[in-house]
Amino acid sequence: MTKKKMTKKKMTKKEKKAEERKAEERKVKRIKGKNGKKGKKKDSLNKLLEQITGLTPKEIEEKNKEIMKEKKKEIKKERKKIERKEKSKEELETKEGSEFKEGLEFKEGLLPIKEVETIEPIKAIEEIERFGPEVAKEKIEVKEIKRVPSGVLGFDEMLNGGFEEKSIVLINGDPGSGKTIFGLQFLYEGAKRDEASLYITFGEPRGILYPRMKSFGMDFQDLEEKRLFFVIEYQPHEVAKLMQEEGGTIYDIITAYNIKRIVIDPISPYLFQYSNIYDARLALVRLFNMIRKWGATTILLNEWSPHAPQPSSSALAEFLTDGVINLLHMRTEDGIQIRGIEVWKLCGIKHAQIARPFTFTDKGIIVYPTERLFIGWEKK
Repeated sequence: MTKKKMTKKKMTKKEKKAEERKAEERKVKRIKGKNGKKGKKKDSLNKLLEQITGLTPKEIEEKNKEIMKEKKKEIKKERKKIERKEKSKEELETKEGSEFKEGLEFKEGLLPIKEVETIEPIKAIEEIERFGPEVAKEKIEVKEIKRVPSGVLGFDEMLNGGFEEKSIVLINGDPGSGKTIFGLQFLYEGAKRDEASLYITFGEPRGILYPRMKSFGMDFQDLEEKRLFFVIEYQPHEVAKLMQEEGGTIYDIITAYNIKRIVIDPISPYLFQYSNIYDARLALVRLFNMIRKWGATTILLNEWSPHAPQPSSSALAEFLTDGVINLLHMRTEDGIQIRGIEVWKLCGIKHAQIARPFTFTDKGIIVYPTERLFIGWEKK
């Protein structure tokens, strides 16, 4: 048997062109069919957007372009700010885990739209920092503040337990009101509790002070020998040098002997140096900052009298201290001296709102916390 050769019929040029035209028409029909469906969906979506936004597709496109331009500008600004922050990163980072560590750096070029959201936390940080680095502080451990007994019998009942530990209290009083005795009773109480004390004086010499206090049953010479009581004598003008040295000798004693109580007697000569209110306040703030660094409960004795003009610095001290105690010294119509004590201010402590009488005894000052002062009196 012989195999017949399969031959393909040759097409003429006209037939080829007709076939190609038909194939092209079929292709066009398929494309049109697909685009027709997509076009309908696109038209319906555009109509919906137009109803919601009130803008045509072209207007929406223009709006998007404007938004993108603004976003790009914002990204460039943020990148520049971060570059500046990277230069001062070491100064701003106060501890590990700072927000400005690795991870906030942007890559070169524009960010995708989704990444723009990462800018917001940085803006929040900058909003805080524009107030200054002091805004971001370490967390403070809040503890109950300890109380320090005053050593004045009956007075702690007016304070519901005593002074706040490490506070600064101003005690006002005229001549003979009992300021020095009050202050020394406070220090003697500390010594009885094995707490070393420091007495800074601008005038009262030890040779006069010790014998007088011995008559009240307080032997400060003995406490000095036991290293429980220390006296430093200063001239008022030497306090400026003292602050420049950040305490000098005082600081050495406080750290070496773990001083817990301090009395400055009196603070008035130091205050009298400043007639300008601004200078006075600045000097007081520096002094009080230094005292707070010492970490001891401190009493400042202030010479105050209703018959003598008071410097503005004396009034400023009352604003800056944690407490103000007034020792009242009056005379009745019969010429009898009346003594009283009142808590004018004591931050953080619920205290008596009524002045109470007190008297001097062979044990020092004793306060009567349940008695009232005799009202019928006249000032000296």
